[in-house]
Amino acid sequence: MSDEMSIREWQERSKAGEFTAKDRETQCRAGWYDWFCQDTSLAGRLRQLSKLVMKITDPFILDNYYVWFKNNCPVIGPLYDDVRFEPLSEERNGRCFVVAVDSPHETQKWVLYTERHGFDEPEFSCRDVRDMAKYIDQIGPELEKAGSPSQDISCDLTLQDKPPKRKETSR
Repeated sequence: MSDEMSIREWQERSKAGEFTAKDRETQCRAGWYDWFCQDTSLAGRLRQLSKLVMKITDPFILDNYYVWFKNNCPVIGPLYDDVRFEPLSEERNGRCFVVAVDSPHETQKWVLYTERHGFDEPEFSCRDVRDMAKYIDQIGPELEKAGSPSQDISCDLTLQDKPPKRKETSR
């Protein structure tokens, strides 16, 4: 990524309409990195992914992370998208996470995978974007601790309402 911007800045630029044009340059500036769909489809796909990014409110995540987007082409099943959250500092320390949307391999619409859990199994999944944004905001303080030199990245969440691995919620 050449132009990483904090999520807070991304939100501001998105609200200003900077990422609405369908041209390739605009969509790359918005954060598209890899795709298999037509270039003209990226803006529509971004609208769906931005629903999540725009709902993030945790100050640590807003100011210390950037997002980028990937359109995935599985061997079996339709294309699906994900949004990837990475620290601006480039010091991952187990703090990266990915939210897949409408993956044909998942039972829920929104599925969170985290580096701290090895990306092997989802940490959280749900049907509604508001639930995913709420969960991401809740893990913000744990991600902040994981980045400090005195914390081990394998720390468990201490959130009271943290679901167990592979939990699927419904409204």
